[in-house]
Amino acid sequence: MACPRNGDRPDRLGLTVGEVLRAGLAAVRETLPLGARPLRVLRQLAACGTFQLGANLLACENCQRSHWAARSCGDRHCPRCLAGKSRHWLQQQVKSLLPVTYYHAVFTLPTALHRLLQINPTRLYPLLFDAASQALLEFGRNRLGGDLGITAVLHTWGQQLNFHPHLHAIVTGGAWNAHTSRWRSARPRKFLFPVRPLAGLFRGKFLAGLKILLADRQNPLRWPTELANPPLAQARWLSALYHQPWHLYIKRPFGGPDTVLAYLANYTHRVALSNRRLVHLDPDKKTVTFTYRDYRDASKVKPLTLSTVEFIRRFTWHILPTGLVRIRHYGILGNNRRHRDIPKARAFLEKFRRRPPSVAAACAPTAPTPPPACPHCGSLKLRWVGFIDPRGHWHLPQPAKIDSS
Repeated sequence: MACPRNGDRPDRLGLTVGEVLRAGLAAVRETLPLGARPLRVLRQLAACGTFQLGANLLACENCQRSHWAARSCGDRHCPRCLAGKSRHWLQQQVKSLLPVTYYHAVFTLPTALHRLLQINPTRLYPLLFDAASQALLEFGRNRLGGDLGITAVLHTWGQQLNFHPHLHAIVTGGAWNAHTSRWRSARPRKFLFPVRPLAGLFRGKFLAGLKILLADRQNPLRWPTELANPPLAQARWLSALYHQPWHLYIKRPFGGPDTVLAYLANYTHRVALSNRRLVHLDPDKKTVTFTYRDYRDASKVKPLTLSTVEFIRRFTWHILPTGLVRIRHYGILGNNRRHRDIPKARAFLEKFRRRPPSVAAACAPTAPTPPPACPHCGSLKLRWVGFIDPRGHWHLPQPAKIDSS
């Protein structure tokens, strides 16, 4: 597959995550105990854009010459391979946007849960999704008498590649009642619901689910060595989590569906670190420098230098388990309801608008990445002919005249 770059500097190739991995992965294998999946993902990202993954054969219809292009990895953790996937996903979401105000909440887990989450991601990430979505849906039914539309996106990183698991939730500014076929909008305010009660409900639902997992003797959670294992110590630890406030960060509401789409374009298919943030790789000192935004200092952009081993160690914290879906939809946006409820809700809402907006027009996706040009004549009329896999086997679906000059 040939994937466009996402986040690379347009004026030059620039430093990439793959280059950093190629420089430091061998040392990391000797220093850090990496599991089979993180190591496999790191190898894929290191090989991305190189001929280790094979090569595509492209033919130019203008000059009739052919050339090779290194294949991309296509992994969801690769900053180089996300642009095409993001545009395709956004085009599908346009159909489900409504002409209403949208709200944004960020559900964050306390630091005391981070280590437990790191060693039990397959079971605790879904619990994070369930607790946040069910808290929102319950508030929507109780206060608005219907079902919200929710898109939740999992992020696990902070600006310095530290482990910071949190959930971005994009919520419709109202609820649809399928029984009465009516939409009830929320009153204009900073956020859809009061923050503290919603944060408390989120905390209660997450910890209730955690208790169930802790009581599962057939498939127990793995405990970090720094936490005591005796049941009494676990009970005290859990009680402390109940009594501390959980952080629910609220942003101002979006203006409408067009701004929602622009936001989603930046957040849905983002990885821990984009290539544009990489500044310098020092092979002699074995360090890598990247930029981060310091929110505690007026959001100033600052450089941070880490050893390549530490950089790769932090990057592996954000490799997701196999099969984990990091973008999920709930309420009227759920896969079993969006085709039925969204058209009805949109038709109801447009009755009360003088000029019903065209959501598809207002939310047109950003311009696609320019196609590759022929290195011989500069033409954009390139045709994919076939490829060679990493083992050197040819795959030519259609006969092609290859000019190797």
